[in-house]
Amino acid sequence: MDSQPFTLDVVTLKRVVFSEPIESVIAPGTVGYFGVLPGHTPFVSSLQVGITKITKPGGEKLNLFTSTGFLMTDGKKVILLAEAAERPEEIDAGRAKRAKERAEKRLAERTADIDIDRAKAALLRAITRLKLSGQ
Repeated sequence: MDSQPFTLDVVTLKRVVFSEPIESVIAPGTVGYFGVLPGHTPFVSSLQVGITKITKPGGEKLNLFTSTGFLMTDGKKVILLAEAAERPEEIDAGRAKRAKERAEKRLAERTADIDIDRAKAALLRAITRLKLSGQ
């Protein structure tokens, strides 16, 4: 296995959130978290909402909020395409708390016009953002 750092690009439709050399990345796949190291077998995976854990050269750690999307690697580079991605300092905890409260209210009401799956997804996003922001 190659021990040289490789590049990770975390991108959304609006911006590049992260683009640096890394030693490893652990991402929230739809069937559980998985890790990618240099020289990994090429593959593509779908992602769910979660915390993506990055180890930079020298051992520095960085966690990002990432929503649904895809991760692909050729063993030399990793590209993570997400609907949304945020660094901890970019998370608006007040906004996330309000989103959590709205989602919980919708789930508690369960009226016919409420999209339950959408409310559950909004709740998961809000809880994950709050967790990463330390709230």
